[in-house]
Amino acid sequence: MPTHKIRPGECISSLAERMWLPVDMIWNDPGNAPLREAGRDPNVLAPGDEVSLPQPGPRTFEVGTDGAHCFRVKRPRAMFRLRLQRNGEPLDGEPYELLVGGQELQGTADGEGRLEVPIPADATTATLVLPDRGEKYELMVGHLEPADHWRGAAQRLRSLGLYHAEPSAPDEGLERTLRRFQALRSLEVTGALDGPTIAALQEAHGC
Repeated sequence: MPTHKIRPGECISSLAERMWLPVDMIWNDPGNAPLREAGRDPNVLAPGDEVSLPQPGPRTFEVGTDGAHCFRVKRPRAMFRLRLQRNGEPLDGEPYELLVGGQELQGTADGEGRLEVPIPADATTATLVLPDRGEKYELMVGHLEPADHWRGAAQRLRSLGLYHAEPSAPDEGLERTLRRFQALRSLEVTGALDGPTIAALQEAHGC
């Protein structure tokens, strides 16, 4: 069974789009059991994670001989999720425009400031506009790493407005920020990326 090492910006949905395979067919392949057992989210993988790629067999269809036949392939979609906050408070009912994959999607965030929109599985960038505030944000899609990786923790802390660096390795600044986050969440202040801290990061960030 061939395997593929995840590169930055890749996930199961983008692989499914590239290979014209159902997302579940890839994710539920027996070779991907270690990723599932580790609690990985199929759309939040780390660079270097190895994904087993199933090889689909031929599909057959019975059709008549006296006519034209059209076959349509349903392309996979990914779910884009984001939580809008200002000073720690959710932006309840905030109108937004999302420009992604050549589409312009409009809506309003829910009472917790969350928005959830299906987007093309191969999208790698998006532009979020908050028209009532005159704000625009350029987003990288598919680059979020698991929360139990130091890079994934740093990404979530940046999104929460607590950390502003992009280190190439864990540093003292990241440890200080983890301590601050732990104190804000009434956790044991260790500066370590332990189980309770990982869970709190996922809850605060939304994933």
